[in-house]
Amino acid sequence: MVSHRLRQFIIKKIMKKNKNILIIAPYGFNDRMSNFVEFVLARLLAKNNWEVHAIAMSESNQNSLNKIYNINITKYKNIFAGIFYLTKIILLKRPNIAHIHNLRNNRLGIIAAIFLKFLRIKIIFTEYGLLHDHYLVSDRDNPLPININPIGLVFSLKQVLSKKANLKYKIKNYLFHWPLTHADEIVFVSRHNVPIAKELGLKNVHYLPQILDNVRWEFKKTDANKNMDSQSKKALEKLYEIKEKKYVLFIGQLKLRKGWDVFLNSIKYVDKNIIPYFAIVTSTDNKEPHFFSEMVDKLNVRDRLIFFGKIFNSEVLQKIFEQSEAVVVPSRYEGFGLVVTESWEMKKPLIATDIIAINENVEHKKNGLLFEKENAEDLAKKIIELVKNNELKNRLIVNGSQTLGVYKSIDRQKQWLDFYDSLI
Repeated sequence: MVSHRLRQFIIKKIMKKNKNILIIAPYGFNDRMSNFVEFVLARLLAKNNWEVHAIAMSESNQNSLNKIYNINITKYKNIFAGIFYLTKIILLKRPNIAHIHNLRNNRLGIIAAIFLKFLRIKIIFTEYGLLHDHYLVSDRDNPLPININPIGLVFSLKQVLSKKANLKYKIKNYLFHWPLTHADEIVFVSRHNVPIAKELGLKNVHYLPQILDNVRWEFKKTDANKNMDSQSKKALEKLYEIKEKKYVLFIGQLKLRKGWDVFLNSIKYVDKNIIPYFAIVTSTDNKEPHFFSEMVDKLNVRDRLIFFGKIFNSEVLQKIFEQSEAVVVPSRYEGFGLVVTESWEMKKPLIATDIIAINENVEHKKNGLLFEKENAEDLAKKIIELVKNNELKNRLIVNGSQTLGVYKSIDRQKQWLDFYDSLI
């Protein structure tokens, strides 16, 4: 007879072998995106005896294979390289679960979902914000209040073959949504997605809370190339020039849904003796785009604006955070809002728009200040109130750190680990 100890050893070996997951994301697995849920979950699973493979497009246009935090990370420079590496991982490593993240910019995720379904490998799908879907909402930059168009979605071949609408449009629509509509399980990290998903008729929908660890400012590996390094040096020079001056900080894409225009409009309501500078870090542009420069000049706020541009280096971004007086998140819509957690991580007071997703996590005058959506004057009032009230500022910092502790708790880790284990 097999001894109890040997039997337990065999069971552990089998379970370890079965715990094999493939994570597919549009971009990421670098220092700039180290707090994105797919990377955090990959680290958690690898730490708990899962064999983890992750694949994403390279932002430096290079193919690469790395092992980081015991995660096998593949970066591909184009879709053809992506298909090659994806096929290799699936056929040679045989993951028994695949977790695909986000629809937009994720062509490999669509191909993977079709391939995985054919091989009967279990698929999990996660979308930060369903209202990012351009097929679902008429205005992605301003989808709130929620005004969805479920009739505009093509979820089945029957809809593709129907006589209504353009065939090419229907095929693109259908393939775009394949990972969402063919997933075995759908998981959201923001509650606001759940009722929308149910209205769309999606099945096996779950909510699991956002999870974080302590890696955000420790991980230093990035996709940066020489141009990106040059941009970081310029940013440090600008930072040195305003070393003794106060500024509030905006970080985000220069898309209207991020509210950069609200941020700029608020400058005229804040006396320069209170806050002389407003700083912008963007993930989209090294130089000011034309539409941005036009608004800056029209508002006549050039002398109070610091445009850092695109910062890939986490050490540089950390220094920009450190010198800031407060962090502003003026979004019209967020799937979650990771800049919120970064402000807490850096012990900086937070001012954010009072909208869904953000107000699921930010409590007014507890761990942040909330202001009325698109109201630049209200934003300015909150900035002035914060700068003048040290007691409020300290309270937001302390409670922000406590909220962050909940995100990093063992309880949250266990919720996710139990979910993955239940699928084996």
